[in-house]
Amino acid sequence: MDRQALLSIGRVIEHASSGKWRFYTGVVFRVLERSVAIAPLLLCFHWLQQQFLTTPKMMPWLSTPVDYLMALGCCFVMQLICAYIGQYQSFVGSYQVVHAYRIKLINHVRHLPLGRVRRTHSSEFLEMLTEDIKKIEGIFSHIAPDLISALVTPVIGLVVMLFINPIYALSALILLPLAFWVMEVSKRKFVQVASAKQQSYRQSASTITDYIEALKTLKLYDQAQTWLSHLAKQLEKTKQHSLQVEMWGAGPVLTYRIVLNMVLSMFVIMLAIALPEQRFSGVDFTTILFALLLIKLLEPLQEVGEYLTVLRLAMQSERKLEVILNEPVLVEPDSPQLPSNFDIEFERVSFQHGAKKVIDDVSFCVPQGTTMAIVGASGSGKSTLLNLCARFFDPNSGCVKIGGLDLKDIGSKGVHQLVSMVFQDIQLIDASIVENIRIGRLDASDEEVKDACKTANCLEFVDTLPNGINTRVGDSGLLLSGGQRQRIAIARALLKDAPIVLLDEATASLDPITQSEVIIAMNNLLHNRTVVTIAHRLSSIEGADHIIVLEQGKVVESGCHHRLLAQRGHYTYLWNTQAMQFV
Repeated sequence: MDRQALLSIGRVIEHASSGKWRFYTGVVFRVLERSVAIAPLLLCFHWLQQQFLTTPKMMPWLSTPVDYLMALGCCFVMQLICAYIGQYQSFVGSYQVVHAYRIKLINHVRHLPLGRVRRTHSSEFLEMLTEDIKKIEGIFSHIAPDLISALVTPVIGLVVMLFINPIYALSALILLPLAFWVMEVSKRKFVQVASAKQQSYRQSASTITDYIEALKTLKLYDQAQTWLSHLAKQLEKTKQHSLQVEMWGAGPVLTYRIVLNMVLSMFVIMLAIALPEQRFSGVDFTTILFALLLIKLLEPLQEVGEYLTVLRLAMQSERKLEVILNEPVLVEPDSPQLPSNFDIEFERVSFQHGAKKVIDDVSFCVPQGTTMAIVGASGSGKSTLLNLCARFFDPNSGCVKIGGLDLKDIGSKGVHQLVSMVFQDIQLIDASIVENIRIGRLDASDEEVKDACKTANCLEFVDTLPNGINTRVGDSGLLLSGGQRQRIAIARALLKDAPIVLLDEATASLDPITQSEVIIAMNNLLHNRTVVTIAHRLSSIEGADHIIVLEQGKVVESGCHHRLLAQRGHYTYLWNTQAMQFV
């Protein structure tokens, strides 16, 4: 087995917090099971020697047929016990190892900076957390124990053969290096085509996801067939890569098995050359034993080629997951602190995505109980400021504070307990309305949920639904209108009752009637809270305590609405531009 395969298995076990010793125990007993299978051959060989040859007794306690039958019975019982323990422990240990690995992976993804998560397509994360994990699970539950025992058992058999007759052993195994060489030389190409197949599979999955999500738009612009043709080409590419994987996977395995089958023939040829005259002597018993041992040795080795191919495929998945596990997470404090007030402060904060600087040396303060609005052109960094407030990622320089404490000292969990967020892109799960609202506080009673619904102006539409508050909202809330989804999000934030609210103006894309309903709910949410809001319609922030104007990640203007208009700068330009749209 190649070193990379061992490293892949070792890394998964190292990440696991449970099950590893059960897995090791299972592997040991699987090896013992296969090793004990050699013992009956040695007993039969010993019995033949005692019956037909005058050789010293190596095992004097074996003298009668009953003794041999009892010894054989003990071997079979031992094999049965080892098989049961090996199967049970390796299966249970394998599933415990993979379960712990899966939990660690999901927790790691949960603690990744939001920017890192957004760089990966949702279909790719889905593939990693389902298909890739399933491949690794298959390796541990079925392949790894059998592969290790299939490699160790022949080594034990070879030691026995060398002990009995070194010349026979070496002559029989002369072709084994060639068989392993075949698997080794094909490894690089196999890994290459397997990697290409995975990349093609990911692209196909992303294309399918995008096609389904954008189907309404594609139909509207009569582009559904064009995208379908593009998808068909992508699937054809995936098929070709899959065929290459089969060719470079099955071809070397078949060659490997053919070479192994030649080993027994080579042994007979070498024996015929060394012993041209056939005589019934001790040599014949040794020859018979060697032939039987060779068959026993070749049986597990035949399996190794197939196991290695499957293992190398799974290694591609493990390496992908290892990249995710090596991604740095947000550093959490050993002793999280709690702020004494809820002022928000940015001190010379800069942040960049890759090489692009998104926020550049930004400073401001939002006193507790006041509202600060952020305005600016698309791509100026408004959403990034909100994400920094919620500690979805840390700044590259400077610091973000709540109540005078750096968010790094409060910790992500503490920050998220202090903050509620309502964005335009509302995230609802495919569950009931009550379950979606209760995400704000899981221990909330039904009455508290209903009170939040009432305050968020939700009861107007909830009471008209077939199952009321227990009605399912569909995938991403698609069974509800935009305004209804917004009010559920507001009810969720009200139920959480956090002292800080981060708001990406939720009324920007709503019709006037729905907008007024959402504004009523929003005012109930924002009362007596520290608020940071992104403003798309400047008319909605005339009453904000403070406004900052962003341009290319920098604060170019700040002040209240009237002061900014008096400056006749960027804010005035934005205000006049929007005013002209409604003339």
